[in-house]
Amino acid sequence: MMETKCAFVTLIGRPNVGKSTLLNALIGQKVSIVSPKPQTTRRKVTGVLTEGDTQLVFFDTPGLHKAKNKLGVYMDDIAEQSADGADIVVMVVESGDEVRPAERRMTGLLTGKKNILVINKIDLRPKEDILSTIAAFREIFPFDEIIPVSAYKKDGVDILKTVLKNAARPSPFFYDGDAVTDMSEQEMICETAREKMLYLLGEEVPHGIAVSLSFLEKKSDIVRVGIDIVCERDAHKAIIIGKGGQKLREIGAAVRRELEFIYDGKVYLECFVKVRKDWRNDIRSLATFGFSE
Repeated sequence: MMETKCAFVTLIGRPNVGKSTLLNALIGQKVSIVSPKPQTTRRKVTGVLTEGDTQLVFFDTPGLHKAKNKLGVYMDDIAEQSADGADIVVMVVESGDEVRPAERRMTGLLTGKKNILVINKIDLRPKEDILSTIAAFREIFPFDEIIPVSAYKKDGVDILKTVLKNAARPSPFFYDGDAVTDMSEQEMICETAREKMLYLLGEEVPHGIAVSLSFLEKKSDIVRVGIDIVCERDAHKAIIIGKGGQKLREIGAAVRRELEFIYDGKVYLECFVKVRKDWRNDIRSLATFGFSE
């Protein structure tokens, strides 16, 4: 019987440094939604990579930031708890970054773990910026490894993967060998919808949006899906719907295309827009959307 190895790996970092893109590159397929906007990831996303005798279980976490509401507090707590329970903590920064208070705070999550500093987006900055970032972060913490990568172009990702696999310890696998995530079908649909709105709506509106599943019916090769798009203000509802319903149709078309690719079949989608004022500060609303311990 083959002796197996396993490691739990948590990705931490400020918002928008590319943690989700890095997770998808490591897994080799899309597991976590991505967008150019910060705070795209709101909850812990689990990705599973099994190659040969080694299984790596990744936790993609919300970007650590100064919380402005109860949802923000939840997101920070999830990131810290995920790091606490990991075997390896990967701190992700951008090439050219200087050390900020958020990164100094993160170093407290690295002690007692195998820790790796990943410098991402090296394709966007000159080599001198990579070297200055390495020097700056070496001054604040004695990282076990420092690995420059471009998660978008998958440059350096195999090097990181090899380092992680070498650090795994003898253990049974925690997931089936063909698993890539533990995300439920409901979560997948809602996150797909939220990703499309992050791309299609302006700066302010997407951060006040939550998505829930109102119905899911599967018959033969046809899938019927209903989603509720919840926002905090009547003005935001008007923006989401758009003049004559044009923006909502655009959102629905983008979500449907993605779901048809995932399901490899016809999808009928219904979208409903609702207002729930200040839901990000309401404990019951947060629990309804899955943001609770």
